[in-house]
Amino acid sequence: MTNEVATLEVPEWSIAADSALKLEPGSRQLSASPSSASLLTNTSSNKPKILLMGLSKAGKTSIRNVIFHKMSANETQFLDPTHKIDKIDISNKSFLDFQLWDFPGKLDISHLRDKEDTSTIEKIFVEARVLIFVIDPVEEKHSIAIDRLHGTILEAYKINPKIKFEVFIHKSDSINEDQKIDNIREMTHRINRKLMTAGLQDRILISFRTTSIYDHSIFEAMSIVCQQLLENVLSPFENILNAFVSSNKMEKAFIFDLHPKIFIATDSSTFDMPTYELCCDMLDLIADMGCIYQEYEGGEERGVFSTCSVIKLNDTLLHLKQINRHLALVCIQLQQETACTQGIVDYNFQQLKHGIQEVLKVANL
Repeated sequence: MTNEVATLEVPEWSIAADSALKLEPGSRQLSASPSSASLLTNTSSNKPKILLMGLSKAGKTSIRNVIFHKMSANETQFLDPTHKIDKIDISNKSFLDFQLWDFPGKLDISHLRDKEDTSTIEKIFVEARVLIFVIDPVEEKHSIAIDRLHGTILEAYKINPKIKFEVFIHKSDSINEDQKIDNIREMTHRINRKLMTAGLQDRILISFRTTSIYDHSIFEAMSIVCQQLLENVLSPFENILNAFVSSNKMEKAFIFDLHPKIFIATDSSTFDMPTYELCCDMLDLIADMGCIYQEYEGGEERGVFSTCSVIKLNDTLLHLKQINRHLALVCIQLQQETACTQGIVDYNFQQLKHGIQEVLKVANL
């Protein structure tokens, strides 16, 4: 069988995709910019921050616990309200390295200048990369939430014009699709009208997403947020995945950060939620099986994904292959006459793994 040869250009690597994926050093090197150099550092105070804000009972702490502490959605009903800023370090079991600041709903950051020293406000926002504002569409507090969001955006933008804003319209499992669309349209219109009054509608970009802890939408949304911390490697990752997908006749491929179960990169083919959910379900299945057959060396866990796994569902093959301690490739392959054999897939994966590791090495991650 002869496969069509396609050459893809990546900023760091020249990737030739045929029956065997080959990566050779290119003429250009990936240089970490000053901002990315300080992005992932061992110094806690210099770590980038993601701020989680919103009114009380919007679901901020539930989001944090479901994604980063593996709490089941049903258990979040028994969580106590957050009364002070809770800072957690996302680095111990994750590829990602940042601080997540969970703010109490009663704290209106836009009014702190009247009560606190100005330096307190600056310390909060100066190293923040993304501000997530969570809104509960079920509660009849839209006007209050929009006012709080507007005040917070203005305060953050004054100190850090580079900060990015994400609005999670949360608890979307309780509303239908038409209501989701209406909520996004209404809130987008109201906040843009407020920004227009302040003359900032062309300077501040806000992304609105519907989320729920009872499905995979919250993991998808948080994946997109976390990718904004890895902008210097996203393009190389995507190009390497494109070459891998093309070489192996795959339908879709993701690189997952295993512990929080969020994807940090995917190929350029169309994203659809059922495919993403299928890959997430495979991660859960392998993790559950790993807890049963876990191996230990010197009293430490070796990792539940230390071996490659393949699951067959009708005419579909799900591949899970570990890249390093924290990252794994999950991809979907349809069983067809033109599909590559397992041997070719395994060989190409080794080339992909080498390419990913080299990109991380050059990027200092």
